[in-house]
Amino acid sequence: MPTRQSTSDATRTKLEHAGLELFLKHGFNGVGLRDLAKAAKLSLGAVYNHYDSKDALFAALIESEYARFAAATEPLARFLATCQLPDDLEAFGAMMGEMVTRHRAYLTLVYVDIAEFGGKHARPHYQGLAAKFRSVMPRNQRQLPAWADPGVVFTVLYMQFANHFVVEKLIGAKGYLGMTDSESITMLAKLFTLGLAPRDSKRSASKKKEVS
Repeated sequence: MPTRQSTSDATRTKLEHAGLELFLKHGFNGVGLRDLAKAAKLSLGAVYNHYDSKDALFAALIESEYARFAAATEPLARFLATCQLPDDLEAFGAMMGEMVTRHRAYLTLVYVDIAEFGGKHARPHYQGLAAKFRSVMPRNQRQLPAWADPGVVFTVLYMQFANHFVVEKLIGAKGYLGMTDSESITMLAKLFTLGLAPRDSKRSASKKKEVS
């Protein structure tokens, strides 16, 4: 026979599944507690037994989706553990495309949070992001210049590729750069590795002599 705990867990799961679907479709303010109860096929009392407010349910959902996004088994965490920037920039771009596809729900909740709460629930996920990345990256990033903080470099690249694929996949402006996904990744990687400043070959040669 099911225990009281297992019944409670099942009820909570039903409520969270219903809440996620409704918040993704209608935002936060477009959903009422009665809507949640109806979608989960629960009484209003059962909803209050698990969450004392709609805000509490939303906060729990964005945290659980973030936990899935940041899990050690996900492509981002696996890439971080072995990355060697900037050699694997194109692999980085492809990985971020996969992350945006896999975690559409989390990223959509972040935008709901920004629009309706000023980002208060997602803010801790981004605060100190460079330090979080730096703490798990391989220490030896041989190809980066000495002045470049690896955590900052990774964060800037992360934000660029994430935003690129949010526009492509979540907003649906497919090909907004006029390129395929692989062409876009290659172009963004080149912009970071080569930059846009004009190069004077004579000046570069003289600098090399000065260094030697």
